[in-house]
Amino acid sequence: MTLQTEIESRVSSGLDNEVILSVQDVVVQFPRPKKKTPFNAVNGVSFELRKGETLGLVGESGSGKSMTALSLLGLVPIPGKIIEGSINLRERRIDNLPINMLRKVRGNDLGMVFQDPMTGLNPVRNIGSQLCESVIRHQKVSKSEATEIAFKALDDVGIPSARDRLEAFPHELSGGLRQRVMIALALINHPEVIIADEATTALDATIQAQILDLFRERLSNATMILITHDMGVAAEICDRIAVMYAGRIVETGTIEEVLSSPRHPYTMGLLSAVPRFDIRRPKLVPIPGQPPTAEDIVQGCAFSSRCKFTQENCAERPLLKKRDNRLVACWFPKGEV
Repeated sequence: MTLQTEIESRVSSGLDNEVILSVQDVVVQFPRPKKKTPFNAVNGVSFELRKGETLGLVGESGSGKSMTALSLLGLVPIPGKIIEGSINLRERRIDNLPINMLRKVRGNDLGMVFQDPMTGLNPVRNIGSQLCESVIRHQKVSKSEATEIAFKALDDVGIPSARDRLEAFPHELSGGLRQRVMIALALINHPEVIIADEATTALDATIQAQILDLFRERLSNATMILITHDMGVAAEICDRIAVMYAGRIVETGTIEEVLSSPRHPYTMGLLSAVPRFDIRRPKLVPIPGQPPTAEDIVQGCAFSSRCKFTQENCAERPLLKKRDNRLVACWFPKGEV
């Protein structure tokens, strides 16, 4: 089966239309000590996640992908905070919950696989105690029952000698095994939505392929948000993607639509800069310039200074609008003037 056939099969498999997670106009703001105006790390992000769907958040480092994920869990680092918008899990608003109720949401309803397992796992506690703590907190079982649940969780993600690994410390495991532990920790309480933040970035190519296989096997019917800067990873796992730039979503659509016919100039540039083995082209085409930093005050379209299609309209911020069955935030999508 070719990659395109596999994508078409996933898209046509009949995803449930039930909306599990709804994010509307979320703004995450940080103060800037040297400037009077604050910085919006996430600037009006909106998307919906349906049952059984895998949504990819794609973009460069610093585009706001991880901060968007942290906002879903109420983990925006201080002094940052959500100042606008809403986050709803089914019919329940969760962005304004008190901390004790938010802790119940984490793990029970939302599970997260963090990018770096060495910082995501406690280095002075063995694997078993970290898994059991989560199980006891959320499932209200005895310690012996929690141990059995922890063993099964490690076994389910393909960790060899899983019972022995319960006594191991993070530094005693390889990078690939640590990432499998992180996946087990995210899945152990059967959350409704799984968020995987660059879960394969820190791994070598062989281990990365194994983790992607694990995602396909264990999470094929899960409701998941996959955060990545790798279009190849998104193509293998996702049903739909949202491309982020400078804290904003600039294009969303099915994985096939966006990869085969991107509409936003940034998405076009991103794909032109990615090596392709299925087509011949003389050279990769880099995107000129640099993305805005936290010190820059962005007005209008954040990509306009790097875009070859820039016009006067670009001084105003474009909103996400439906174009050809997808959403695009651009005054001149695909260079249309």
